[in-house]
Amino acid sequence: MKDALFKKLDHKYLDFKTFTRGQQLAEGYKPDIVLKKSSKYVILESEHGPSRKHFLGGLVKAGKFLSGKNSGILVFVILIKTNTTEYQISNHLSQYLKWIKPLTNLEEVYVISDVDYCPGKNPLEICGTEFLTVAERVS
Repeated sequence: MKDALFKKLDHKYLDFKTFTRGQQLAEGYKPDIVLKKSSKYVILESEHGPSRKHFLGGLVKAGKFLSGKNSGILVFVILIKTNTTEYQISNHLSQYLKWIKPLTNLEEVYVISDVDYCPGKNPLEICGTEFLTVAERVS
């Protein structure tokens, strides 16, 4: 899914509101979509390349931002390729999430294909029943 389309979608998580659409969240950090309620955040990144560095960078930047008073979850919405599946990316990020966990308030990380995340005109509700059925949780 193209970034422009991804940023226009009506992303939903509980009663959180859209906070940014590609704007700077912190110095040097511009996630694709950020939902917010108080000091809790849902950070969404749309990735269409196979580079593991992009996923790892997204994890580290989200982890750094979600510290102190900030907490939340990270969702990677990916374009599936032969060498880039939800399971492969989740598996790759697992060791880094374990390493960064004591330093951050990053509560959960999910990887979901763009086709599963947005099967129709509207995306699934993040952490809703359907979402949790098709998304890969990084653990």
